[in-house]
Amino acid sequence: MAAMAQGKKRPFFFHHQSGYRRNPFGALTDAEWADVALLPEAVTAVLDQPVHIQLLGPAGVGKSSALLAIQRAWQQHGQQVAYEYIPEGQRQFHTSLVNLDAFCLDEAQRLGWRWQRRLWPAQGHIRLGLGSHADLSAHFAPNTLVTIDLTQHINAAHWQQIIARRLAYFALPDTPAATLTPDAIEFLWTTFACDLRAGEYFLYEVWQELETAVSLTAADLQKQLKKGGNG
Repeated sequence: MAAMAQGKKRPFFFHHQSGYRRNPFGALTDAEWADVALLPEAVTAVLDQPVHIQLLGPAGVGKSSALLAIQRAWQQHGQQVAYEYIPEGQRQFHTSLVNLDAFCLDEAQRLGWRWQRRLWPAQGHIRLGLGSHADLSAHFAPNTLVTIDLTQHINAAHWQQIIARRLAYFALPDTPAATLTPDAIEFLWTTFACDLRAGEYFLYEVWQELETAVSLTAADLQKQLKKGGNG
Protein backbone atom coordinates (compact mmCIF):
# COMPACT_ATOMS: atom_id res chain seq x y z
CA MET A 1 0.00 0.00 0.00
CA ALA A 2 1.29 3.43 -0.91
CA ALA A 3 2.36 5.83 1.81
CA MET A 4 2.25 3.32 4.66
CA ALA A 5 4.43 3.37 7.75
CA GLN A 6 7.55 1.19 7.63
CA GLY A 7 8.18 0.69 11.33
CA LYS A 8 9.98 3.99 11.91
CA LYS A 9 9.19 6.21 14.87
CA ARG A 10 6.40 8.63 14.03
CA PRO A 11 5.34 11.94 15.61
CA PHE A 12 2.72 11.82 18.36
CA PHE A 13 0.06 13.39 16.13
CA PHE A 14 0.98 11.28 13.12
CA HIS A 15 -2.65 11.04 12.00
CA HIS A 16 -2.43 14.71 11.08
CA GLN A 17 -0.24 13.61 8.16
CA SER A 18 -3.18 11.75 6.66
CA GLY A 19 -5.58 14.62 7.35
CA TYR A 20 -7.24 13.53 10.61
CA ARG A 21 -7.11 14.66 14.23
CA ARG A 22 -6.97 10.99 15.24
CA ASN A 23 -7.71 7.58 13.78
CA PRO A 24 -11.29 7.89 12.46
CA PHE A 25 -11.98 4.23 13.23
CA GLY A 26 -10.72 4.16 16.81
CA ALA A 27 -12.87 3.63 19.90
CA LEU A 28 -15.65 6.19 20.27
CA THR A 29 -17.40 7.66 23.26
CA ASP A 30 -21.18 7.27 23.48
CA ALA A 31 -21.54 10.91 22.43
CA GLU A 32 -19.30 10.37 19.39
CA TRP A 33 -21.26 7.27 18.42
CA ALA A 34 -24.46 9.30 18.54
CA ASP A 35 -22.81 11.97 16.38
CA VAL A 36 -21.57 9.66 13.63
CA ALA A 37 -24.31 7.01 13.64
CA LEU A 38 -26.28 6.71 10.41
CA LEU A 39 -29.87 5.68 11.06
CA PRO A 40 -31.61 3.78 8.26
CA GLU A 41 -34.66 5.54 6.84
CA ALA A 42 -36.84 2.82 8.33
CA VAL A 43 -35.75 4.01 11.79
CA THR A 44 -35.98 7.75 11.20
CA ALA A 45 -39.46 7.28 9.76
CA VAL A 46 -40.81 6.11 13.12
CA LEU A 47 -38.82 8.29 15.53
CA ASP A 48 -41.72 10.71 15.96
CA GLN A 49 -44.45 8.08 15.98
CA PRO A 50 -45.96 6.86 19.30
CA VAL A 51 -44.47 3.36 19.01
CA HIS A 52 -41.70 1.38 20.62
CA ILE A 53 -38.70 0.47 18.44
CA GLN A 54 -36.90 -2.87 18.34
CA LEU A 55 -33.65 -3.22 16.39
CA LEU A 56 -32.64 -6.76 15.48
CA GLY A 57 -29.43 -8.18 14.07
CA PRO A 58 -26.26 -10.10 14.91
CA ALA A 59 -23.20 -8.62 16.61
CA GLY A 60 -21.52 -5.86 14.64
CA VAL A 61 -24.54 -4.74 12.65
CA GLY A 62 -24.81 -1.37 14.38
CA LYS A 63 -27.54 -1.82 16.99
CA SER A 64 -25.66 0.02 19.74
CA SER A 65 -24.76 3.05 17.65
CA ALA A 66 -28.32 3.21 16.33
CA LEU A 67 -29.76 3.13 19.85
CA LEU A 68 -27.44 5.94 20.93
CA ALA A 69 -28.57 7.97 17.93
CA ILE A 70 -32.21 7.25 18.82
CA GLN A 71 -31.54 8.40 22.39
CA ARG A 72 -30.01 11.61 21.04
CA ALA A 73 -32.97 12.21 18.70
CA TRP A 74 -35.53 11.74 21.46
CA GLN A 75 -33.56 13.97 23.82
CA GLN A 76 -33.50 16.71 21.19
CA HIS A 77 -37.30 16.60 21.31
CA GLY A 78 -37.16 17.47 25.01
CA GLN A 79 -37.65 13.95 26.37
CA GLN A 80 -35.88 12.43 29.36
CA VAL A 81 -34.13 9.40 27.88
CA ALA A 82 -31.68 6.89 29.36
CA TYR A 83 -29.48 4.34 27.59
CA GLU A 84 -28.06 1.18 29.11
CA TYR A 85 -26.03 -1.71 27.73
CA ILE A 86 -26.41 -5.13 29.35
CA PRO A 87 -22.98 -6.81 29.26
CA GLU A 88 -22.47 -10.51 28.71
CA GLY A 89 -23.16 -12.49 31.89
CA GLN A 90 -25.54 -9.89 33.31
CA ARG A 91 -29.31 -10.42 33.37
CA GLN A 92 -30.61 -7.12 34.69
CA PHE A 93 -30.63 -3.39 34.07
CA HIS A 94 -29.69 -0.76 36.65
CA THR A 95 -31.41 2.33 35.27
CA SER A 96 -34.26 3.76 37.32
CA LEU A 97 -37.32 4.20 35.12
CA VAL A 98 -38.75 6.89 37.38
CA ASN A 99 -39.29 10.21 35.57
CA LEU A 100 -38.14 8.81 32.22
CA ASP A 101 -40.00 9.44 28.98
CA ALA A 102 -38.03 6.76 27.13
CA PHE A 103 -35.50 4.03 27.79
CA CYS A 104 -33.06 2.55 25.25
CA LEU A 105 -31.88 -0.91 26.34
CA ASP A 106 -29.07 -2.61 24.45
CA GLU A 107 -28.72 -6.42 24.39
CA ALA A 108 -32.23 -6.69 25.79
CA GLN A 109 -32.37 -10.42 25.06
CA ARG A 110 -30.04 -10.96 28.04
CA LEU A 111 -32.67 -9.88 30.57
CA GLY A 112 -33.68 -12.51 33.11
CA TRP A 113 -37.39 -13.18 33.53
CA ARG A 114 -37.65 -11.24 36.80
CA TRP A 115 -36.27 -8.13 35.12
CA GLN A 116 -38.43 -8.66 32.08
CA ARG A 117 -41.40 -8.56 34.41
CA ARG A 118 -40.23 -5.12 35.56
CA LEU A 119 -39.60 -3.80 32.07
CA TRP A 120 -42.57 -4.92 30.00
CA PRO A 121 -45.24 -3.24 32.19
CA ALA A 122 -43.32 0.04 31.80
CA GLN A 123 -44.20 0.18 28.11
CA GLY A 124 -47.54 1.70 29.07
CA HIS A 125 -45.90 4.97 30.18
CA ILE A 126 -42.30 4.83 28.88
CA ARG A 127 -41.28 4.55 25.27
CA LEU A 128 -38.82 1.72 24.72
CA GLY A 129 -35.99 1.38 22.24
CA LEU A 130 -34.50 -2.11 22.24
CA GLY A 131 -31.42 -3.64 20.66
CA SER A 132 -31.68 -7.41 20.60
CA HIS A 133 -30.51 -10.62 18.99
CA ALA A 134 -33.89 -12.24 19.67
CA ASP A 135 -37.34 -11.02 18.65
CA LEU A 136 -39.09 -9.73 21.79
CA SER A 137 -42.29 -8.61 20.06
CA ALA A 138 -44.38 -11.19 21.94
CA HIS A 139 -44.10 -8.95 25.00
CA PHE A 140 -45.80 -6.01 23.31
CA ALA A 141 -49.42 -5.25 22.53
CA PRO A 142 -50.37 -5.35 18.83
CA ASN A 143 -49.44 -2.29 16.78
CA THR A 144 -47.31 -0.76 19.56
CA LEU A 145 -43.90 -2.03 18.40
CA VAL A 146 -41.96 -1.45 15.18
CA THR A 147 -39.30 -4.10 14.54
CA ILE A 148 -36.45 -3.31 12.18
CA ASP A 149 -33.89 -5.91 11.10
CA LEU A 150 -30.79 -3.82 10.47
CA THR A 151 -29.25 -6.46 8.21
CA GLN A 152 -31.91 -5.59 5.63
CA HIS A 153 -30.66 -2.01 5.42
CA ILE A 154 -26.91 -2.54 4.92
CA ASN A 155 -25.45 -2.46 1.43
CA ALA A 156 -22.57 -0.80 -0.40
CA ALA A 157 -24.33 2.57 -0.31
CA HIS A 158 -24.77 2.29 3.46
CA TRP A 159 -21.07 1.45 3.86
CA GLN A 160 -20.18 4.52 1.80
CA GLN A 161 -22.39 6.78 3.91
CA ILE A 162 -21.19 5.59 7.31
CA ILE A 163 -17.53 5.81 6.26
CA ALA A 164 -18.05 9.29 4.81
CA ARG A 165 -19.61 10.44 8.10
CA ARG A 166 -16.78 8.96 10.16
CA LEU A 167 -14.07 10.50 7.98
CA ALA A 168 -15.77 13.90 7.89
CA TYR A 169 -16.18 13.89 11.67
CA PHE A 170 -12.46 13.42 12.35
CA ALA A 171 -11.01 15.29 9.36
CA LEU A 172 -8.83 18.32 10.00
CA PRO A 173 -10.29 21.51 8.48
CA ASP A 174 -8.89 22.71 5.16
CA THR A 175 -6.45 19.80 4.99
CA PRO A 176 -6.05 17.10 2.31
CA ALA A 177 -7.22 13.81 3.82
CA ALA A 178 -6.90 10.11 3.06
CA THR A 179 -10.00 8.58 1.55
CA LEU A 180 -11.40 5.44 -0.05
CA THR A 181 -12.17 4.99 -3.73
CA PRO A 182 -15.57 3.59 -4.83
CA ASP A 183 -14.04 0.19 -5.54
CA ALA A 184 -12.58 0.18 -2.00
CA ILE A 185 -16.09 0.71 -0.58
CA GLU A 186 -17.36 -2.16 -2.72
CA PHE A 187 -14.51 -4.31 -1.41
CA LEU A 188 -15.54 -3.60 2.19
CA TRP A 189 -19.15 -4.50 1.43
CA THR A 190 -18.30 -7.78 -0.30
CA THR A 191 -15.72 -8.70 2.37
CA PHE A 192 -17.55 -7.80 5.58
CA ALA A 193 -21.21 -7.62 4.46
CA CYS A 194 -23.32 -6.68 7.51
CA ASP A 195 -20.47 -6.90 10.03
CA LEU A 196 -19.77 -3.19 10.28
CA ARG A 197 -17.75 -3.69 13.45
CA ALA A 198 -15.29 -6.06 11.78
CA GLY A 199 -14.92 -3.63 8.90
CA GLU A 200 -14.23 -0.76 11.30
CA TYR A 201 -11.59 -2.81 13.15
CA PHE A 202 -9.93 -3.52 9.81
CA LEU A 203 -10.02 0.14 8.76
CA TYR A 204 -8.51 1.12 12.11
CA GLU A 205 -5.43 -0.98 11.27
CA VAL A 206 -5.32 0.50 7.77
CA TRP A 207 -5.42 4.07 9.08
CA GLN A 208 -2.78 3.29 11.73
CA GLU A 209 -0.26 2.77 8.95
CA LEU A 210 -1.06 5.78 6.80
CA GLU A 211 1.57 8.49 6.43
CA THR A 212 -0.09 10.79 3.93
CA ALA A 213 -3.43 11.73 2.38
CA VAL A 214 -3.54 8.77 0.03
CA SER A 215 -6.58 7.60 -1.91
CA LEU A 216 -6.95 3.93 -0.98
CA THR A 217 -8.17 1.45 -3.59
CA ALA A 218 -9.62 -2.04 -3.36
CA ALA A 219 -6.19 -3.41 -4.26
CA ASP A 220 -4.67 -1.53 -1.32
CA LEU A 221 -7.25 -2.96 1.09
CA GLN A 222 -6.83 -6.46 -0.33
CA LYS A 223 -3.08 -6.24 0.23
CA GLN A 224 -3.61 -5.05 3.81
CA LEU A 225 -6.12 -7.82 4.50
CA LYS A 226 -3.68 -10.47 3.34
CA LYS A 227 -0.91 -8.82 5.34
CA GLY A 228 -3.01 -9.13 8.46
CA GLY A 229 -3.53 -12.83 7.89
CA ASN A 230 -7.25 -12.45 7.32
CA GLY A 231 -7.41 -13.22 3.69
